[in-house]
Amino acid sequence: MQKYRKKLGILLISLIMLNTGCSNVALTKDQKVEQAFEKHLSIYPVKSLEYFYDMEGYRDKNFDKDDKGTWILSSYFAESENDDEPLYSKGIVLFLNRNNKSAKGDYIIEKTHSATDKDKDESIKYPITVKGNKIMPIKDVPEKIKEDIENYRLIIQNESFGDFGKLKRLKSRHNEAMPLYTINYQLNENNNVNKWVQKHYNLKPQKAELFIERTGYLEGGSVGDFNYEIRYDSVQKEAIKYYYESIIYQPTKEE
Repeated sequence: MQKYRKKLGILLISLIMLNTGCSNVALTKDQKVEQAFEKHLSIYPVKSLEYFYDMEGYRDKNFDKDDKGTWILSSYFAESENDDEPLYSKGIVLFLNRNNKSAKGDYIIEKTHSATDKDKDESIKYPITVKGNKIMPIKDVPEKIKEDIENYRLIIQNESFGDFGKLKRLKSRHNEAMPLYTINYQLNENNNVNKWVQKHYNLKPQKAELFIERTGYLEGGSVGDFNYEIRYDSVQKEAIKYYYESIIYQPTKEE
């Protein structure tokens, strides 16, 4: 009977550990980082970009007492055929001011050359704002540009990143002193985030690499700064093709 009670006690303890999420197996650093990634990215997709007006971020000593902060959303797609060709990119930078609930930024078209030909670089900016969940030009712009701006979307408006633990991890690098955490994953061609990029930028179905980086402490409920890239290989190794997006929270800079 005593032996039976001992086995029953072990079974009950095991059940309690399962129900409370505990485990006698320690999480690896990568697993802890993945859980933090999932926790902080679980709020996406947002129903509206204006959601950021009410979203709290971590305030450090650089924030004034009454400053609610500004969210900065950045996004672009870049590609180049080879090392001899410039890098072409189109995207946005958007500042969402939580103090006065206003949005402003730019739709940017750029052509970037190698270091030896920097004088040939080109950049055109079109001022933008947000109305509802739509990005809009502030001034009159060519019809094609207007259409591109109004149809522009970010991953965080449409897709969830899901369970990182289900993705194939390629490599990782973590620096707790900074703090800075990065992991590279492989995305198959049917991954929802990969499919989103393929659809929006007319890419054929293919595998991709997701590079994700987070700054700020993993613990706590504050939202840290994130940036991520979806990178594509090419038959021509020197070709470049990737999508970039970032979410940053910083003190408001008054003009």
